[in-house]
Amino acid sequence: MIAGCTEIIDNPAATTAERAEAMSYRGAAQMSRGNLERALADFSAFLAMRPDSALGYYMRATAHEKQDDHELALADYDKSIALDPNYPFAYAARGAIYAAKGDFARALKNHDEAIRLKPELGALYNNRGLVRRNSGDVKGAIADFSSAIRLDPKNTLALAFRGNVYLLRNDSDHALADFETALRLSTTNQDMAYYGRAEIKLQRGDNDGAIADYSKALELASDTVDAYVNRGVAFSRKGDYASAIPNYDAALKLTPDDDSIRNRRAHSHFIVGHFAEAAVDFGNVVEKTPEYDLAKLLRYIARARSGDFDMGELKRNTDTLDRKGWPWPMVAVYLGQMTRDEMLAKMKDMRLDDDFGACGVSFYLGQYLMVKHKPQEALPYLKQAAEVCRGDGEFERDAARNELKRQQSSN
Repeated sequence: MIAGCTEIIDNPAATTAERAEAMSYRGAAQMSRGNLERALADFSAFLAMRPDSALGYYMRATAHEKQDDHELALADYDKSIALDPNYPFAYAARGAIYAAKGDFARALKNHDEAIRLKPELGALYNNRGLVRRNSGDVKGAIADFSSAIRLDPKNTLALAFRGNVYLLRNDSDHALADFETALRLSTTNQDMAYYGRAEIKLQRGDNDGAIADYSKALELASDTVDAYVNRGVAFSRKGDYASAIPNYDAALKLTPDDDSIRNRRAHSHFIVGHFAEAAVDFGNVVEKTPEYDLAKLLRYIARARSGDFDMGELKRNTDTLDRKGWPWPMVAVYLGQMTRDEMLAKMKDMRLDDDFGACGVSFYLGQYLMVKHKPQEALPYLKQAAEVCRGDGEFERDAARNELKRQQSSN
């Protein structure tokens, strides 16, 4: 294709119309091969010969978009529409740019016009449905995806999109029906359907089923960060934190600055006894989310349990802690500024529940004694934490249980 077009373009005997047509075809071929600069040069040369071509501006806009140059793309879509107000795909493409910019009103206006011009095309309803979903119009999004499905009952993309919106409004039954229909009908867009079904299984406590579906989704789309994260969560809920960690590793390779994932990995490393690794991750958490006060104590515990007992950092990190709130009384014990009995009296005055009460006292006292190399004294506290921690104390419960297992296996 490219060689044939070049031959016409370089032929002195070719007419202007012939050369222009060859230039547009060569530009399209270059774009399909990913040669965007060459494609843009050809489309610009074509437009110099055919400045009245709406399609030419549309094609050049598409190349600009592929280069993430959205402003130039938007300008060319404007020119395309000005030359041909009846070309629906230019409106759809311009609407997508406005949506990416967060200008949902203009995006919807363009998608409305695209649908008015070509109401029989389901993809246009999918486009508008996504804008409505992202702007919070869940009902409108479901209506658009339903329209796409009515036009083509085998539109698996629309089924997956609608399933995701049903999930947004906590309608897991309808969502599951859409995901399973999509999986039954076609092998296309299965990553979205597997991921959606995995989400429902995770919500319903079917951790093994969720892991299986997340794995299938990742086989089809290996760059899905949330699939790695949530597969890690499913392993964690099974108590298999060792298997959760590689999932968080994979997610962090894709989004290295995501503090929430690093926080999950820090807790998982701590639970399985990878204290040096936990210390590194908690250090990042303390730096990026200084309001998470417990991370400052966990950072010190992880460092101390991997052989670094310097309290200077703990003191600096906790200088600004509220002396009337948790976890200051426990931190004060670690710093030697309060006895255990004084801490217990202070905690009693606070009248705290859940992980800030009996759970937190038991677990962090147990860790304090482990840091002091007094495992036999620590065991009763850790046993209590394993029994009483629940809800928000899930981390402390599982860390205590795993510590007890390690101590038992070492005896």
